[in-house]
Order: sequence, then C-alpha cells, then structure tokens
Amino acid sequence: MGKLPGDYIAGFVDGEGCFALKFRRDVRHDRKNKPIYFYWDIEFAIMLKGDDKEILYKIRDTLKCGKVGNIDKRGLIRYAINNINDLSNKVVPFFQKYPLHAKKRHDFDLWKKAVAIFKIKQQLWDQKTSQRLIEIREAMKQYKGGNRSNWKWL
Repeated sequence: MGKLPGDYIAGFVDGEGCFALKFRRDVRHDRKNKPIYFYWDIEFAIMLKGDDKEILYKIRDTLKCGKVGNIDKRGLIRYAINNINDLSNKVVPFFQKYPLHAKKRHDFDLWKKAVAIFKIKQQLWDQKTSQRLIEIREAMKQYKGGNRSNWKWL
C-alpha cells in the first residue's frame, strides 16, 4: 500500500490517535455465583470515517504492525495495535523518533510507562503493579475527551 513520512504520522496521531490504558471489570452471568473478573489492556488505535481507510492502511504499512478492521455500522473504521511486543518494539520507538507535539505527547509519555510495565509483567499483577497502572491511567484522564463514566472499560 505504501509508507508515509514519520513526521506526517506523528502529526496525524496528534489529532486522531489514541493511547489507551484500560481496566476492565467483567461479570460472568452464565457461571455459578456470577464471578467478577478484572483485567488490564493496553493499545494504540486510530478511528476514522470509512472513506479515509486508505490512510490507515498506509500507517499500518509504515509501522509494520496492527490491524485495520472493517467499516462498522456507523461508517467508522479502526486501526489498532494490541500486541505488547509491537507496542514496545515498534510503536514506542517510532514516537520517540518522531515525537508528538500537541498535548497528546504527555498522554504518550504516561502510556509508554504502562507499556514498559506490560512488557515486564506479562503474567499476574501484584498490588504494587496494579497501583502503578491505576496512577498512570488516572494521570492520562486529563488528556482524554468525553465522559467515560458509563464505559465498560474504566
């Protein structure tokens, strides 16, 4: 599909990208006693209108990782990277080489700390690790828009 200049992608991500650190609470209704599960997830994503899908493919081809989904019923398309090795070895170094310039750079700086924790701790989280992720996520909230109180991902 083709590659894009790194500075172009950094500027694009300044406006449209998302560095997400999510904590999820799931209740398993189909199981006895309805057990509750908690877990962390981390990703880099961009969501655009479906008619802009070609740019997402070009960004994917430049970063050499991630997946571009299908256009959803709202007419949106999403590019996402969830693999911790790709986040750690490709995404973080890319944005260190081509830095962000808007307030999203602060969001990225916090997020990359979480990526480092995920890279080291790919098994069970101890209380100290979970607390550090909570602190990072709380600090990231100031760089996020909208009301997230009703989201499944906290």
